[in-house]
Amino acid sequence: MIIGTPVGAPLGATGRGLLGFWRVRFPFTFMGVMALAIGAWVVVYVAAHRALDQVSQDLAVGTALVCFGFGGYVLIRRVVRGPQH
Repeated sequence: MIIGTPVGAPLGATGRGLLGFWRVRFPFTFMGVMALAIGAWVVVYVAAHRALDQVSQDLAVGTALVCFGFGGYVLIRRVVRGPQH
């Protein structure tokens, strides 16, 4: 599905969709790769800055886990289901 395209509209239709935006594909695969990259960056940052207080380290590790979880979900879903469009 292309965001902003009315249901049943041909893909070559011109004009704006229901949301008033030009047609775009939502970049889920790119978001998954970026989530993994951000998670890896946070892990490297925490490893390099051991002087951070415990609360900051815990928040950073939690953020990295969320990023890895989301990125893994998106990429595994993409591999299992293939391109949706």
